[in-house]
Amino acid sequence: MLALLVGAVGGVWLGQDRIIGLFVQALNRRLQVPVQASRLEVSVLDQFPRLSVTLHNVVVAGSEPTDTVKLARARRLYCAFDAWDLLAGRYHIRAVTLADAQVRVRRNAQGRGNYHVLRPDTTAPAATSPFGMELEGIELQRVRVLYEDASRHQHFSLHTPQLRAALSITDARLDITAQGVAQVAALRLGNDEYFQRKELTVSTTLVIDRPGQKLTIEPSQIHIGPAAYAVAGTIDYQRAAVLDVRCEATGADVQSVLALLPPRLAQRLAGYRSRGAVYFGGTVRGELSAARNPTVAVRFGCKEASFYHPRYQQAIDHVSLTGAFTNGSSQAARTAELTLNNVRGQLSGRPFSGNLQIRNFADPRVQLQAQAELDVARAVRFFPLATVRQARGNATVRLRLNGRLQDLRHRPTAAQASGELALRDVYLQLRDFRQPFTHLTGRLQLQGSDVAVPALSGELGNSDFRGRGTLRNVTRWLLQPGQPLRLEAVVASRLLDFNQLLYAYQPVATPSAGQKQGSTTKGDGLRVPASIALNLQTTAAQLRFRRLRGRTLRGTLHLQDRVFTSPGLTLLAAGGQVSVQGRVDVRQPQLMKASTVVGCQQVPLDSLFYVFEDFGQQFITQRHLRGRLTATAEVDSYFDQHLTPLTDRLEAEVHATVRQGELLNFEPMQKLSFLASRATLRHLRFAELQNRLYVQSRTVYVPEMDIRSNVKAASLIRVTGTHTFDQQMDYHVRIPLLPGLLPQVRAGAEGPMLRLAIQGNERDFTIRYERAAREPTAPVVAGPATGTRPSSASSAPRTTAAPIGPAAVAKPSFEIKKPVKKPAQPQTGEYFDF
Repeated sequence: MLALLVGAVGGVWLGQDRIIGLFVQALNRRLQVPVQASRLEVSVLDQFPRLSVTLHNVVVAGSEPTDTVKLARARRLYCAFDAWDLLAGRYHIRAVTLADAQVRVRRNAQGRGNYHVLRPDTTAPAATSPFGMELEGIELQRVRVLYEDASRHQHFSLHTPQLRAALSITDARLDITAQGVAQVAALRLGNDEYFQRKELTVSTTLVIDRPGQKLTIEPSQIHIGPAAYAVAGTIDYQRAAVLDVRCEATGADVQSVLALLPPRLAQRLAGYRSRGAVYFGGTVRGELSAARNPTVAVRFGCKEASFYHPRYQQAIDHVSLTGAFTNGSSQAARTAELTLNNVRGQLSGRPFSGNLQIRNFADPRVQLQAQAELDVARAVRFFPLATVRQARGNATVRLRLNGRLQDLRHRPTAAQASGELALRDVYLQLRDFRQPFTHLTGRLQLQGSDVAVPALSGELGNSDFRGRGTLRNVTRWLLQPGQPLRLEAVVASRLLDFNQLLYAYQPVATPSAGQKQGSTTKGDGLRVPASIALNLQTTAAQLRFRRLRGRTLRGTLHLQDRVFTSPGLTLLAAGGQVSVQGRVDVRQPQLMKASTVVGCQQVPLDSLFYVFEDFGQQFITQRHLRGRLTATAEVDSYFDQHLTPLTDRLEAEVHATVRQGELLNFEPMQKLSFLASRATLRHLRFAELQNRLYVQSRTVYVPEMDIRSNVKAASLIRVTGTHTFDQQMDYHVRIPLLPGLLPQVRAGAEGPMLRLAIQGNERDFTIRYERAAREPTAPVVAGPATGTRPSSASSAPRTTAAPIGPAAVAKPSFEIKKPVKKPAQPQTGEYFDF
C-alpha cells in the first residue's frame, strides 16, 4: 500500500506540468476575465483521496472594464480530480473548494454587473479536449460574500463558515443544491437593514435556465432560530427581474418576525417574547426594477398567543388577531395598506379589543377603534413609559381615530378623534415631579385636539384638588415638542400646601459629563414649563406656606409664557383679610420678579410679624406689638429659585394705618423713664397711626409721623428715620414739651422740643439727645435704576424757637421724601393684566 502511494505521488510529480498546463488552458478557454495566482501546484494530500490543483492567492477581476474592485480574492482554491479519471486520461474537475475568500458582486448605477465571467459560447468542453468540468460538490470555507446594487440601493453581506453545494452544468441548465450555515451581517434595502447579525440554516435547490435566463427556486427551507421559512418560486431576469415568489412561515414567534425587520421598527419591541401560534406568509409578484416594484401581499396573525417581557415579568394572554399588508395596485407607498382585524386579548385578566387600518403610507390615513379595561400598574410594567416611574389603580380607555395622520397630529376635529379615559383611585409617580399624584378619580374626554374634564379629583403630596375644565391643544402638545398646552379650569381644594407645590415640578436634566443619570437640573427650585398656559378660577379652604396658615382663598390665576398674573386673589390669614393682584415673572428661575399690589384689612400686627418671621430682624418682633393693620403696598420684589428674596432689588411703597396699637416690653422705651414710669413704658398704647413707608436699596424710609400715646408727658411723639436690612437704625424723635399749653393762636409754632436720636444696630444701639435742630434738606433722589437713595435721616434740619408774635409756619426738623420711582413698563413679550 505504501509502495502504491509512493508511486502515485511520484507519478503526479512527474506529470504535474502537463496537468497544470491543461488546467490553465481550459480556464482560459472558459473565462473572459483575467485570473491571477501566486503559484499553482498539484497535490495528492490537499483533497485526499482526490488529486487537486491548488491555486494560491487567487485574484479574479470583474467583467466591467471600468470597475477597479476585484470580483474575488481567495487564499486558496482547490480543484479536485478523480484518480480513476486520471488513469483513463481524463482530467475532469469533480469538486471545488474555496477557502479564506471574499467575493464582491456588484451592479453599477446602469444595472450592469461584474459577475459575467464565463464565455457564453464555451460552456461545454470541446470533444477533443481531455479536460472537463463535472462538479459533484462545491465547498465554501470561511468565505465572505458582498452584494451591492447601486441602482436599487441594495447591500447584502454574508459569511459562510461551512457551506456545501452540488453543481451540475450543461449547455442549457445549471442545477445547484446547497446546504449549510450562513451568517448574515446585514441586508440593506434603501435606508433600512434587515436580518442584522442573524444565522441562517439553508437547504435549497436552484435551477437556472441559461438560455431563458430564469431562476427557479424549488421548495426550500431557511431556518432562523426556531422558525422555518418555506420558499419557492421563480425569478425571470431576461430583462428586468420579474418575481413570482411565495413564502410560508411555521414555528415562528415574535423574535422570528422581528428578525426580519429593521432596527427602527423592531427596537421598542425587541425585548418581548411570545408563546402560541404565530403565523405569516406572503407572495411577491411582478417586475423589480428601478422604475417598478413587484406586488407584495403578506398575511399574518396569531391564535391564543401570549406575549411577555422577561424583565418586567408581565404578559398579555389569549391574544388573537388577523392582519394583512399589501403595497396595492400601484406597488407604491401611496397605495400601501396595513390592516389588523379582530384584535382581542387580556392583560392581567382585563380584556382589550380593537381594529386598526393604515392606508397610503406616503400620506397615512388611520382608522382605529380600541377599548380596554386596565390595571394601570401591570399595563405600565408591560409597556414602560420613560416619564412614569410608578403607577397603580384602575382605568377604562376608549379611543376612536379616523383621518389623515397629519391632521391628527396638528388639529383634529371631534369627528376625527374622540374617546374617554376613566380613572379610579390611580396612583401616579411622574419622573419630573417630586410628589406623587394619588387618589386620581374622574373622567377625561378627547374631543378633537382638546380634552374636556367633566370631573377630576385627586391629591398631589399634601394638597388635594377637585374640579372641571378643558385642556386645549393636547394632541399637538403630546406629539410635537414645544407646542403649547392651555388649561382652563375651575378648581377647589381643601388644602394647598405651597411648601410642596412650589417645588413639585423638577425636570430631569439631560446627563452631561460627570453628571449622574436622572439627576435634576442645577439649582432645584421653582420650575414652570414654558409650554403650559393656565386660566384658573380657584378656591381653597386652607392654605399653607412656611408659617402662613390661610383660609378661604378665592380668585383667578393666569399663566402665559411663564408669567403668572392675577386680577385679584383674596385670603383670610393672620387674623385678617389679605388681597393680592399683579404679576410674577418666572422666565428666569434664578431671578424671578414679582410686581404686586398687596392689601390687608384689620390684620393683627403680632400675627403679621409672626407669619413673616419678624421680617428678618430682631429689633422689634411679634411679641412687642399689638394692634390691627390696614395697608396697601405696591411692591417690586425679586427672588432666586428657592424663593429667597433678593433684598438689594426690593422696592416698595406702603400706605399703612394702625388702629388700637400697643407696644409691649420694648427695650428702647425703658430708657425714656424720665418721661413716665417704667410700668407705663412697658405697655404703651397709641391712637390711630398713619404713614407712608418706602423701601429701596435695602433700606426702610420712615417719613415723619405723629404718634399719640397714653404717656401724659409725651402724649405726642414725632418720629422719622431709616432702618436698613443690615439692622442699622437711624431714628429721630421729637417730643413737644408741655403740649397744649401754648395759646391757640400760636398753635402753628412747635414750641420747646425734646429731640432724641436712636442709632446703632438692634443689639448695640444708643439713645442720645440732639441739642440743636438742623436746617431741612431736600435730597434729590434718583429713580431705582440709578442705585441712589434718599439722604440719611441723620441730617436733621436746624430750626429756631418760634418767637412770640405773628404765627410763622414751622418747618419740620427732619423730613424723608418719597424715593422717585420709574413707572413700570411692559417688556417684550409681557403684558399687564390687573
